[in-house]
Amino acid sequence: MSATQNFTSSIWFVALVALLVSLGSQVLFGALPVTTFDWIDNEDRSGLVVLVAGETSFWRGDAIIRGISFGLGALIASLLASSNSWRLIATLVLISVISTVLAQFPRPANPVQLTVWSASAPVATFLVSVLIRVWRGYA
Repeated sequence: MSATQNFTSSIWFVALVALLVSLGSQVLFGALPVTTFDWIDNEDRSGLVVLVAGETSFWRGDAIIRGISFGLGALIASLLASSNSWRLIATLVLISVISTVLAQFPRPANPVQLTVWSASAPVATFLVSVLIRVWRGYA
């Protein structure tokens, strides 16, 4: 394996790529019209919708977007890595937990909302990473 291949398949490089993909796709998916997720909230919105950072009325849609984004990042990281070790999975989950801690939490929110929102990124990261690991035959 050449030095370039060794660097691009290293756990830290792959984890950085996963973080960039996760946060970038979260921004792109978050820019989708809010009315796309109205079926989740069972609300009918008419007129202009103004998003306020941390507003709790969109917490379900935001949790879904976070889960999809971090799952996509884990997918790309797992495909880039030369091996899908448990160390890679632990690193990806740790990065998703750290990014969740540094994110702006929905407010005011009850404990169930905060738990679901906070767990969406690490759980999606773990599930996608483990599924790719099983698919590759590392089970």
